[in-house]
Amino acid sequence: MRILIDATPLQTGHRTRGIGTYTRELLKALLALDRTNDYRLVVHPEPDAAGAENAGLLAALGPLPANASLVRLPRPPLGRLSAFASHQLALPALLRGQRADLFHSPGFVAAFSVPGVPWHCPLPLVITLHDFIPLHLPALFNGKAINRAWYRQQMRLAGHASSLICVSQATRQDAMRFLDAPAERCTVVYEGVDRTVFHAAGPDEQPASPPYVLFVGGDYPNKNRPAALAAFARLTGATTLPHHLVLVGRDDAPEEALAQAAPGLDLRRVRRVQQADQAELARLYRQADLFLFPSTCEGFGLPLLEAMASGAPVVTSTASSLPEVAGPAALLVDPHDVAGLAAAMMQVLADRALHARLRAAGLARAAQFTWQAAAEQTLAVYRRTAR
Repeated sequence: MRILIDATPLQTGHRTRGIGTYTRELLKALLALDRTNDYRLVVHPEPDAAGAENAGLLAALGPLPANASLVRLPRPPLGRLSAFASHQLALPALLRGQRADLFHSPGFVAAFSVPGVPWHCPLPLVITLHDFIPLHLPALFNGKAINRAWYRQQMRLAGHASSLICVSQATRQDAMRFLDAPAERCTVVYEGVDRTVFHAAGPDEQPASPPYVLFVGGDYPNKNRPAALAAFARLTGATTLPHHLVLVGRDDAPEEALAQAAPGLDLRRVRRVQQADQAELARLYRQADLFLFPSTCEGFGLPLLEAMASGAPVVTSTASSLPEVAGPAALLVDPHDVAGLAAAMMQVLADRALHARLRAAGLARAAQFTWQAAAEQTLAVYRRTAR
């Protein structure tokens, strides 16, 4: 087979987010697994300061095997229209000239300025569906009519795709509900975790002082940070536990807004990390005494998997895909139950036997999710699609 895959998420702001992680890790696993089929990665031409083209992307993927090559997709410098010009105008023309067996689009989001699925695809089309969060939380459209219209158009294209890869059973159910997609076209392929990056602390790594509870997700509405802040305020108000709270993720809220969201919150015990590269995030997971992830809606929940692989006991929510990913390896609480979240945190932090059991269970659970398995199952989808 000749397989075209859109690798441009590795060249946009999404390279540090879920779709970027998915694209990078799946490509690395596919190219390590399959040395038979012809892989062509669609990329924007990006010279670095020394004039070397796509050096950053190639560094992320590693050396390409002989059966993989780059296909250059122009990206006109048109500001917020650049993504539309590249993926809706230039990409269909590029696909027509490739004589490939299929094209794989690794996802789309509810923003007109972000590359998405091409409006016309002359090849059998495979789309990875990460979530339908904008339909569950319309606030993510930011009140912009163009984003709502864009998302409807992307959904319409997805509904006509040859194959849909869903990252969880929860996302598969949403695909059948919102896209009216036939069950036989929707295949669940779970994401994996890079165990070379996300792993438990070694014997020489010192525990954090003071100990801390970790929250990852910024101020995105589905991440439910207000509940995390309120639950932590309850925890520290009701116990003498010395823990601090570390918040990872982009947000613009002033300190006063955090205090207003959670009366009684001691801001001296809250630390914000606006940006963390992969190595820093992995260290924060390893040294956390607890990972708190009370999200109200997830397509998969990759931070949950990364935390478990790093040996952090987990308190998470009963919503969407999170029970599916956590299995029996975490305490599950209604994400809107602040008292329940605080009680679960208190239980894990005070009962060190429970803490140790959850840590061991999380490590075992995370080991069941690998990118190699994701690549094998994705390759099976390719074979069915290209028949």
